[in-house]
Amino acid sequence: MTSAATEADEGTVTHGYRSVWRWHFYAALWTAPLLVILTLTGAIYLFDREFDGWWNRDIQTVAAGPVSLSLARQEAVVRAAFPGGEISRVRLPHGAGEAAVWNVTSAQGAIRDVYVDPYRGQITGTADPATQPMNVVRDLHGTLLGGEIGSHVVELVACWTLVMMATGIWLWWPRKWKARGVFVPRLATRGRRFWRDLHAIPSIFNAVFVILLVLTGLPWSAFWGPQFAKIGEVIPFVAASPNFKAPPKADGSTGANPHAAHQQMAAADPDSAKVPWTIRHIHQPHGSGHGAVGIADIEALLPKLDRARFGGGVRIFYPRDKEGVFMISYVPDKAEGERTIYVDPGSGRILGNIGWADYSPTAKAVEWGVMTHMGRQYGLPNQIANLVVCLTLVAGIAAGLTLWWKRRPQGQLAAPQLKTGDRMPGGMKVLLAVLAILFPLVGATMVPVLAWGLWRQRRRALGEPG
Repeated sequence: MTSAATEADEGTVTHGYRSVWRWHFYAALWTAPLLVILTLTGAIYLFDREFDGWWNRDIQTVAAGPVSLSLARQEAVVRAAFPGGEISRVRLPHGAGEAAVWNVTSAQGAIRDVYVDPYRGQITGTADPATQPMNVVRDLHGTLLGGEIGSHVVELVACWTLVMMATGIWLWWPRKWKARGVFVPRLATRGRRFWRDLHAIPSIFNAVFVILLVLTGLPWSAFWGPQFAKIGEVIPFVAASPNFKAPPKADGSTGANPHAAHQQMAAADPDSAKVPWTIRHIHQPHGSGHGAVGIADIEALLPKLDRARFGGGVRIFYPRDKEGVFMISYVPDKAEGERTIYVDPGSGRILGNIGWADYSPTAKAVEWGVMTHMGRQYGLPNQIANLVVCLTLVAGIAAGLTLWWKRRPQGQLAAPQLKTGDRMPGGMKVLLAVLAILFPLVGATMVPVLAWGLWRQRRRALGEPG
């Protein structure tokens, strides 16, 4: 009894099987090394808050007091310690017993996170955000430490992972359903069949969750994410926040680049990477102009955030230029609690107040996906579940590479060879075409792959080697 799940190792390979297997082989071979890096860094980053709390325990942990000092008092402490410096952001404590973290650029140009005891007004320590372990892990996960080019490589790996998943599911799909070899690994066997089962069966149970993690991460990608957001300019269902699509400046005029302030903020402060995807892709208003700014008026707006229900996660970003605004960014663990408030520092007027109810249906889906992707939406069970998915993916990759290594002749790549009459199944052609259209980077990289395959096919037809 054979099935599509086992026919590769039982010698009854169909024409369609070889074609799909070849695509799966090449997709897996080039993505596997980078995918392992992305998966392991993602697994580590699931526990970023816990790790940061441990790593910075000597400066982040404080004795809780009866009353916190005002933000203005804390701001004064920071300014006194860094005369001539510029404050860019403050991250409020998630709970009692934690320090507030103020991001400061000193007069000498050094960027530091300054930890302030909110009960006693004392600086407990400083840290360089660029060298914080979790910031390095995040950059490795998002860009492979390669900047803009690395971001595009990560997106390519993510999109080709969808190709790998689609072809892998097709290869597993049984012609005749049975338990052993389809749902239960045949652990009593040895050799290639043993490794095939360890590769295919856990991977098939994991596939839906891997696809979900890929799709929920793609809105943050370098190319696809911004293009997806632009669809909202013409389709309200996809728009990030329909009621806040093009807000004016405080004086009634409009700005040249509506997203410039968000882009500058992201470049200047690693902590700004946690600003919601939705907010990154809407127009930030401009203020009426101001001189020196202080945070005193902002504290009165904090009761607008439902922290009693959703918990911590408040960051207050200072204006970036003369026409900049304060931004209160509230990103608790549950996406439903998100809120962003823009305040004109010149007049104290609220220029925007965006909450969950203002998001479009697509924006809500994206934000839910992001928080689930990060393991926050459903608390510790979410973190553990994501960790299991990550570890299962790495184990499946390891088993697949072992299977390839054992079956390959020494010194050869051992890609599945096509024979006369081998054709890609029609359904798989359609699915790959859909992926190429939905994810243009996949489509662009498929072109040389297809051209190379046609060239080899033509040479074989002419009886030439290669």
